[in-house]
Amino acid sequence: WDSLKDDEKKLFSRMAEVYAGFVSHADDQLGRLLDYLEESRQLDNTLIIVVSDNGASGEGGPTGSVNENKYFNSLPDSLEENLKYLDVLGSPLTYNHYPTGWAWAFNTPFKMWKRYASYNGGVADPMIVSWPAQIKKPGLRTQYEHAIDIVPTIYDCLGVELPDVYRGAVQIPLEGASFKGTFDDDKAPGRDTQFYSMLGTRG
Repeated sequence: WDSLKDDEKKLFSRMAEVYAGFVSHADDQLGRLLDYLEESRQLDNTLIIVVSDNGASGEGGPTGSVNENKYFNSLPDSLEENLKYLDVLGSPLTYNHYPTGWAWAFNTPFKMWKRYASYNGGVADPMIVSWPAQIKKPGLRTQYEHAIDIVPTIYDCLGVELPDVYRGAVQIPLEGASFKGTFDDDKAPGRDTQFYSMLGTRG
């Protein structure tokens, strides 16, 4: 950070502020939902799973972007051009993205960012699971799970068994496996991390 010029610090700070503002807004809306569930006495028996789709993303490049589509079309961003949009970042006039320096910081303690499947910063996220009425041993879990395990877990919690055939059509088997066992056993086996790291490289 100390090596950046003043204009870079100004732009990069604003880009992080816009990102933080969106996260704060999302948090507020989730809070409204949780407040309703609590007021209606449904919160304890509601299964809540919170996870993002991947590690923080690096499409902003080293100087950030005011239009992420530039990255997808191999068009370079420039600090001078991006500074012109400083006051409208986060508005409908931009499709902005923070610089890769923030992507790496946002993924702390993991290395790198989305697209780097060989590093946990590219593929790993924390996940929050809440179900007070059913999780008897709350606390931190260190098992590695994959996004494809979420749906089987929900079905397992609901006691739903998927049919092999539905309305005459043979169903494709559901991928993934339930991690419900980790709810009450912090030593329950997780997924094979090497397999899922390879899976993450497929896009």
